[in-house]
Amino acid sequence: MNRREFFFVGGAGMFGLSMPQLLQAQAARQNAPARQMIVIWLGGGPPHQDMWDLKPDAPAEIRGEYRPIDTNVPGIRISEKFPRLARLADKFTLLRSVGIGNERWEHGGGQYWLTGNPRRTGVTAAWPMYGNTVTKLRTPPRDVPAFVAFGDIDNHAYGLKTNFFGPAYDPIVMNSVGDQGRDETRDMLLPAPGLDLSQFERRTELLRSLDTQLNDIAAADPIISGLDRFQQTSFNLLRSPRLREALDLTREPTQAAARYGANPHGRRVLAARRLVEAGVPFVYTHFESNWDHHGQNFRACNSKLPNLDNAVASLIEDLDQRGLLRTTIVAVLGEMGRTPRINRESGRDHWGTTQSVFVAGGGFRPGTVVGATDRHAAYVVDRYYKVESFGRTLYHLLGIDPDQTVHTLEGRPMRLIAENAPLIREAIV
Repeated sequence: MNRREFFFVGGAGMFGLSMPQLLQAQAARQNAPARQMIVIWLGGGPPHQDMWDLKPDAPAEIRGEYRPIDTNVPGIRISEKFPRLARLADKFTLLRSVGIGNERWEHGGGQYWLTGNPRRTGVTAAWPMYGNTVTKLRTPPRDVPAFVAFGDIDNHAYGLKTNFFGPAYDPIVMNSVGDQGRDETRDMLLPAPGLDLSQFERRTELLRSLDTQLNDIAAADPIISGLDRFQQTSFNLLRSPRLREALDLTREPTQAAARYGANPHGRRVLAARRLVEAGVPFVYTHFESNWDHHGQNFRACNSKLPNLDNAVASLIEDLDQRGLLRTTIVAVLGEMGRTPRINRESGRDHWGTTQSVFVAGGGFRPGTVVGATDRHAAYVVDRYYKVESFGRTLYHLLGIDPDQTVHTLEGRPMRLIAENAPLIREAIV
């Protein structure tokens, strides 16, 4: 047992874990097919009818401008804008029958999709995002963070940056201006080349001497304690050669890096792959900042979909070649689907009833489509699953019991996934 687990046993009454429960959790983690996960977030709601669930026989005002193309799996067809992914259909899974169940869903649905619970800021409990949970319940890696986010995780998931585990389990957030003229990943977190880290050491010693006067307050306030732990972890990572190397994309062969696309979104996906190779358990990146195409949907998708095709196809190919796809979940999704009917502005509006989710690796059954929608991709007609089922399936594959009780900062017991929704059995090996 590591130190954290030892103290969990010692405080079993407080934390709600007994020795048998802990050993059972350890066994589940060891036997879990997934060790790591990458979330590629399409904030704003991507149009599933133009990507994964095309309806070529529908009227023009519904089917849109794109044709479906065959993939390397007979019977599976996806958008013509995804030619590279079409050659990799035997390595991914499409969930075409998942949804929130509310047609006119407004923004913020990312809280639901990224936690597996119908979370609403100020209304429900602040359930943690999957990455927060992995950070808290899995053995932390050495020399690299447990959870890295390229951009804030509350992109169209408003409020998600706060959760009931507290700041100790927050991601290391890497922001950049997205300047295509340089490799922005190197400047997101790391100190400038040649910077004397002893300056940080001296500052840390000064802060430590001042902090001794506040220890009693910090010990009594879990939020302050969590912030202190998070700050120290972030500082330690500044000195990690392993992290610096993972984020240095100049180490990637030029031709290999170019496959991900000559844009900041593709480079972040490439950085996500390198972080997973370095041992980071959970990486989040939003891809293009806004998929809320109320107007000019196809003009936007003409560039966004090829960019997504290049980045995700390259990620799947590289993970598979390195033997990492088997143990790494890749999930591409947004907060909702889009309306079947194209509006007067050539856009599609909010549609929460159903959407399509792309998943690959980590125990998902490759070359599989789960569920089906009607002739307009509006409503599920076969094997409908709620978001809770998606969340429970992710936790199951990661070796985390979705029914286990965890405790909030205030000591309130909560289940990781509140509802007893079924696993998406057809989607997993």
